[in-house]
Parts: sequence; C-alpha cells; structure tokens
Amino acid sequence: MKSEFIIPGVGSVKARRGVHVKMLSIRMAAGRGTWVNIPHGVSDRQVEGFLLSRREWMMQHARKVEEIEKETGLGLGINAEVRSRYYVLKVLPTSSARSSFRVEGNEARLFVPAGESQARVALLAGRVLVEIYKMESRLYLPGRVEELARKFGFSYRRLSFRDNLSNWGSCSGENNISLNVRLMKLPDELIDYVILHELCHTVEKNHSVRFWTLVQDVCPGYVELRGRLKTCSTRV
Repeated sequence: MKSEFIIPGVGSVKARRGVHVKMLSIRMAAGRGTWVNIPHGVSDRQVEGFLLSRREWMMQHARKVEEIEKETGLGLGINAEVRSRYYVLKVLPTSSARSSFRVEGNEARLFVPAGESQARVALLAGRVLVEIYKMESRLYLPGRVEELARKFGFSYRRLSFRDNLSNWGSCSGENNISLNVRLMKLPDELIDYVILHELCHTVEKNHSVRFWTLVQDVCPGYVELRGRLKTCSTRV
C-alpha cells in the first residue's frame, strides 16, 4: 500500500489509514500539507481515482492554503522571515537540542534545531506568532480603540485582549470590550471595522436593523469589509 500519492498539479498527498476511518476524505492545512484518510479495504487504485476526481478542488484549495502560509509564515522552514506590524520573525537554525525564542529590537528570533521536521517548525512558528500578536495588540489596539471611540462619540468601560478561535471581538452588557490578539494579522481597515463593530454594541446590544444602521453611519462600506472578514481565519 502506498504511503503517498503524486497528483499532477497538486504534488504529494500523504496516505493515512486507520481502523476508525469511515470514508475517503481529503484534508489540507497550512504547514501540514495534504493528506487523504483511507478506510480499511480501499485499494490504492480506488484512492488514486478518488484523488484525481477531486484534483480541481485540491488545486483551488491549495492556493488558499498558500495565502495563509504566506500571511502567517506557517509552512515556511528554517531561514524564513515573517513580517508583522512591529516585528520581523526570523526562523534560525541552532546547534542546541531545544528550540528557543527571544526578541532583540524589532527582531523576534525563533531558534530551531537544524534537524527539526517541517511540521514541527510550522508549529513552533505558529506559537511564536501568537506571542508576537499579543505584544503588538497591547502596543497598537488601546490607542486605536480610544481614537475611534473619541471620533464617533462612543464610550466603553474596559478593554481586554484574548487569544481564541471563536470570534474577533465582543462587547459585554457592561460595555467592556474584548479583542482577539489575532486581529494583528489583519489589515488596518479590517481591524478598524472590528473595533467599530464592538463600539456600536455599546449602544445597540444586538444585530438589529438599528445596529447595522449605526455601523453604516460610522463605517461606510462595512458590507464589503464584513465580507472580507468572513474569509479570514482566526487560526494562525
């Protein structure tokens, strides 16, 4: 049985077999590549036929994965550089048996053992990027929230930050605003849209017509921004 399949225009697709796999399925992820889950009893010929039938889908999805990898640095190996708002993350080899991370000026340096696997490097880079986003969120977001609140006449009680995968921001019933640190990977206009969205919730607590009218007043063109935001993942 093959451990991988080579599909024209896609490249290597790793094979994963297991007694708990119930159906043929394809998975693609930034920094992890492409793999096919194969149930017991399915032949290599059947798998290859299945992959060829999904070739166009894989090619289209691969472009999206490449965009994520370019944006976040996931999937990049040793000697890669990833630029964020305030820092340049450099992934560097080390003779040490353990990885390490330090910040010097505007450089964030991730030192990775030279023989580390691509998947491991991607995982470490993702963790470091989240730490960078945490630092950057505290440098940038408080001032920007205050600036937009003052400009449009909003008031809020407290601003806090979190790291999660569920949403970009929230506003409590007491007008405490919480923002996802991963906002820092987004362009300025999308960050502003999220901030203004939550500031509008200090006035309107639901997504009623009055809420969206208020959003339109302070953020003309929000529909286009909202659509773009839906294509962005909270994952690193």
